[in-house]
Amino acid sequence: MTLLPGEKILWQGRPEARAPLDVSRPSQLLFGVVFVAFSMVWMDKARESGSLIWLAGFVFMGLGLKLSVWRAWQPRLRAKFARYTLTDRRALAEMRWPLIAARGAALTLSPATIIDIEGHDPATLSFTQSGLAGREGARSQTLRFERIAEARHVLALARDVQKGAA
Repeated sequence: MTLLPGEKILWQGRPEARAPLDVSRPSQLLFGVVFVAFSMVWMDKARESGSLIWLAGFVFMGLGLKLSVWRAWQPRLRAKFARYTLTDRRALAEMRWPLIAARGAALTLSPATIIDIEGHDPATLSFTQSGLAGREGARSQTLRFERIAEARHVLALARDVQKGAA
């Protein structure tokens, strides 16, 4: 993400790399495992028919893998590829997935920005700007710095930016 002219970086960081596995939906994980197993059995039986219809099973196997593996490991992967930056004007979050273009989000910090902290060390900072106009009407925009080690220090810097002291 590019900085605006005259903008200075106050803090840069990454989430803690040891993010927990997301097992908050065990039924979805179990369904994904059963889906993978069923698709593999179906592919094996369809392959015996001699036609190429068994290749269609890869679609269902991929869906099952997404439900069972991707869902659980996504927090760790996000932690590995996320970058957070706090400047004297904005909070920036960028995801740099391999083989995919970097995607970023920015939120201008103002006195109206709500900053919340969740948890202890590591903690998550949430920056919320409410009342932003969009095509569907007024909505709020939230940017999160997830599982950062020095969250209290970053919170103090963000409050200084809000006050205009940075």
